[in-house]
Amino acid sequence: MAAIHRPSFAALLIVAACASAPAIAADDCIARVDAELARIDQAQDIQRTREAANNLELNRELCQGRLDLLDARFALSDDFEACRRKGVQFSGQVTRTLTGASDDLTDMKASWIRVCGLQMKD
Repeated sequence: MAAIHRPSFAALLIVAACASAPAIAADDCIARVDAELARIDQAQDIQRTREAANNLELNRELCQGRLDLLDARFALSDDFEACRRKGVQFSGQVTRTLTGASDDLTDMKASWIRVCGLQMKD
């Protein structure tokens, strides 16, 4: 009698897991970018509050805060672009926000150097 070859349940689970891996990766990218965008927005609010409390006079600590925010924006932009290259689709709002921001990062860095460069020399 000929043996009937049926895929085992474990093999079916492996195939299903492999098929859903891109969706999980996309969800991970979206969640990571959304969380970082929210974290940066919160950090920006804190930075504004600190600067207002210092009568908008920048010092080394406030300039470091601006630099940390700028670095976070560069990292987020890189992560966003890497996810998009993998085919991840973001919401229209996130796409507009981060596409425009990546164009502005170089100008923001130059502005930080002009405004805070002397504060950071010490």
